[in-house]
Amino acid sequence: MSSSRYGESRLRMLRVLRRGDRHDPKDLTIGLRFEGPLETMVPGETIKNLVHRVVREQEYAAAAIESLALAICAQVLERHPAIGLARVEVSEQPWARLEAGGKLQGQAFTPAGLERLTAIVTGNGTRASVSAGLENMVLLRSSGFAPVVRGKTTEEPREDGLQRLFVATLAARWMYTSREIAFAPYRAGIRRAIVEAFAWHKGPTIRATLEAIADVVLASYEEIAQITLTVEERPYRPVDLLELAVDGDALFVAHEEPVGTIEITVDRTGDAR
Repeated sequence: MSSSRYGESRLRMLRVLRRGDRHDPKDLTIGLRFEGPLETMVPGETIKNLVHRVVREQEYAAAAIESLALAICAQVLERHPAIGLARVEVSEQPWARLEAGGKLQGQAFTPAGLERLTAIVTGNGTRASVSAGLENMVLLRSSGFAPVVRGKTTEEPREDGLQRLFVATLAARWMYTSREIAFAPYRAGIRRAIVEAFAWHKGPTIRATLEAIADVVLASYEEIAQITLTVEERPYRPVDLLELAVDGDALFVAHEEPVGTIEITVDRTGDAR
């Protein structure tokens, strides 16, 4: 018997929750991957209809995307037992209410920035693992990281006292030890911990700051087994280095250079890699 991997990579949908004059949009992208016998492949249209049905269920209308992913995974495996392993990925684009006349509007919105929420559930019918995260968090620090010289790594700060502008996009992924978790409060708390640690920590390197963020998250949430942090730095360079040697304003320009990437994974053993 041969097996195969198949699925649906990008199901886009916008669920609008109506509560009188107040509406709440949930902008979702859902991907599914399955493993199972080749001869029992489930048609794509069947999978789409199942996903649409789950998303429309009132029980999951306002649920965290982790809970939604768990529900989709469970129903897929229940209705199609020939599938040996299912992986469900959900991302959400948050929307913010528009303000008009000094009042937030109940039915008018704009995208709440570039940041996206993510969740991944992998299950085989008896067990399921849950991980979550965020993508495209744009961060800027106008000081606090020592600059580097060409040919050296970010672990070798210069000793000239200058502070560089740091602009980067951060992604975080964390793995839960249980599926019985209040996912929404955890997500909000983890995001807050990331932001506060980034704002307060002034380490010699970007990696040191990432390690500090990971330590704060793991110390604050026992149900997090592991966290991975990835930053992609956007290269900005000062127009004149002399501007940074004195107090006052400085002008930076974007450079079309390769984006620098740093990624670390820290688990409860304390090991960072």
